[in-house]
Amino acid sequence: MISASSGLETASDSLLIQSIFEHAARIGREESMDELVRLNADFACQLAGADRCSLWLIDERHQQLWTRVAHGIDPIRIPFGKGLVGACVSEDRVFLVNDAAHEPRLLRAIDEKSGYQTKQVLCVPLRAEGKVIGALQLLNKPSGFTELDAGLTGLLAQFAASAIDNERLRQETERARLTMHELALARDVQARLLPRCPSVGGLECVGFCRPAHSIGGDYYDLIALEDERFGLTLGDVSGKGIPAAVMMASIQTLLRSLLQRCSRNLSAVLADLNQALYSSSTSDRYSTLFCGMISADRSTLSYVNAGQVAPFLLHGDGRLDRLPGSGVPVGILPEVSYEQQTCALTPGDTLVVVSDGIVESRNAAEEFWEEAEVERALTLYGSNPLAQLPELVCAAADEFAGGAEQYDDMTIVSVRIQQPAAI
Repeated sequence: MISASSGLETASDSLLIQSIFEHAARIGREESMDELVRLNADFACQLAGADRCSLWLIDERHQQLWTRVAHGIDPIRIPFGKGLVGACVSEDRVFLVNDAAHEPRLLRAIDEKSGYQTKQVLCVPLRAEGKVIGALQLLNKPSGFTELDAGLTGLLAQFAASAIDNERLRQETERARLTMHELALARDVQARLLPRCPSVGGLECVGFCRPAHSIGGDYYDLIALEDERFGLTLGDVSGKGIPAAVMMASIQTLLRSLLQRCSRNLSAVLADLNQALYSSSTSDRYSTLFCGMISADRSTLSYVNAGQVAPFLLHGDGRLDRLPGSGVPVGILPEVSYEQQTCALTPGDTLVVVSDGIVESRNAAEEFWEEAEVERALTLYGSNPLAQLPELVCAAADEFAGGAEQYDDMTIVSVRIQQPAAI
C-alpha cells in the first residue's frame, strides 16, 4: 500500500521533472545568448528556492571570470581562481556553503560594494565538451542549500552549458561565414584591380600574381601612357589580408593617376605618392615599389626603385643584368627624395620585375631560393614565349620548395622589346 505522503512526493517529482524538460526545450529554441543565460539564471533560482543567481563565464584572454547574468547587481569581473566561484571553476567541483560568515574564500568586497549580505552559497561548474566554461552560483536559501539542490542545479548546469556552448559555436560559425564572404568579395575586387595586358606597339607584356593567402599584398600595373610611352609598376604592401588589399587598391589608383598626369618625372611621381601615403596611413603601412616607364621609341627605360627587388634585364644574346638603384619604400617617411635612373633597351631585351615572394621562396628546411637560381631560371626560360615565362619561373620556385607552403605572394611583371612603335 502506498502512503499519501509517498504519492505527494511522486507528484512533486513528476512536476519537477516536467519543469526541467520544459526548460530544456525552451533554452534549446532560444537563439539570443543574453536571453539564454537569463533564462538559466532565473530557472536556477526557481529550482533551488534561492534569492539570487549569477552565471559566470571564463574570459581566457584576460584570465578572468565575469558575470553574464548577476541578479540584483551590476556585472562583475574577478581574477581567475578568486572567490568561491573561482575555486569552483578552477577545481571543477561543487561548493555548498550554508555558513558564509565563516567561509574564508568568500569575496566580501562584493557584498560591501553592493550592500547585499551573502549567507548561503551554492556553486556548480558549467561543463561543455568535457571542459569547464564557467559556473552557476546561487545565493541565500533561508532553509539552507541541500545535496538535492546541488544535484538539480548540476542537471540544469548541463543544459545551460551545452546550450551556451552551442550558441557560441553557432555565432562563431556565422562570423566565419561572414568573414569568408567578405574575403571572397575582397578577393574578387582585388583580382579585378590587376590589369589585363594592354596591346601596345613595339613591345609585349605579361603580368602574373599568385597570392600566398586568399588576399595578397602584391600589386602590379601595366599602363599605356600618352605619346606611345608605356608604364609598369610592381609593389608589395606590408601585411596581409583586407587592410593590405585596401592599401594596395589605394596605391594602384593613385599611382595610375599620377603616371597619367606627369609620367616624365618619375622621381616626382613617387615623392607625391609617398607623401600622400604617409599622411593617410599608419607607421606599419608602407609598400616597396618599382615604377618604370619605357620611351615611345622603346630604346630607354626610366625607373625608380623604392625598396623592391632589383629587376632583371635579359638581353637577346642571353646576357643577364640587374638594374641598380634602391630607395626607401613609400609611406614610411615624409619628404623622401627618389632618384630616377635610366638604362638602354634594344629589340629582344626582356625586362623582368619580381616580388620578394619569388627570390625568398622557401623549402621545408626554411632555406631560401638563392637569387642565382632565379637568374639561372630566367636564362633557361628566357627564350620561351613571354606569356609562359612567369609560370615557368614559379614552377622552378615550387620545385625548390618541394611542397612546402607558399610563404609570400609570388608576382612577376615582364616586358619584351620587339621593335620601335610607329610615332
